[in-house]
Amino acid sequence: MSVPSSNRKRRQLCLALPVAAFAGMVSSAAQARPWPPAGIGHTNHHTGFEVALKLDMFGEVSKPVVVAQNAERIKLSGVHGETPWNLEFTIVRAGHDDNLRVLARLTSGDDVLAAPIRTAVVGQRVVVRADDEFNVAMLIRRV
Repeated sequence: MSVPSSNRKRRQLCLALPVAAFAGMVSSAAQARPWPPAGIGHTNHHTGFEVALKLDMFGEVSKPVVVAQNAERIKLSGVHGETPWNLEFTIVRAGHDDNLRVLARLTSGDDVLAAPIRTAVVGQRVVVRADDEFNVAMLIRRV
């Protein structure tokens, strides 16, 4: 049985550290995610939503997909250059149909760029536009 070389140990350590760091981030994110408040729009059927986002911040486009429960606040943030931005939104069922109320808040630093409340239907696109540099589109589907 041979003793592992220092290069092999270094390579194993370099591979193990990012995996451990990622696992820690996923674990802490899962623990930090709040449960939706009990009784708000909950029914006996599925209450979750898949939200396909199109974030256009300063001309840089990303398309994340998140899963949200009814009345759960979702927070996304980033930095462009030295300009931070934050997007928070909550989707609430409005009645027993596919009607929804979408509360959104788009900020940059301490400035509130947009804070609309939109009504929508499952499957309909919802747009939050602050100006030419901050645009968000959401397509909301049932999970």
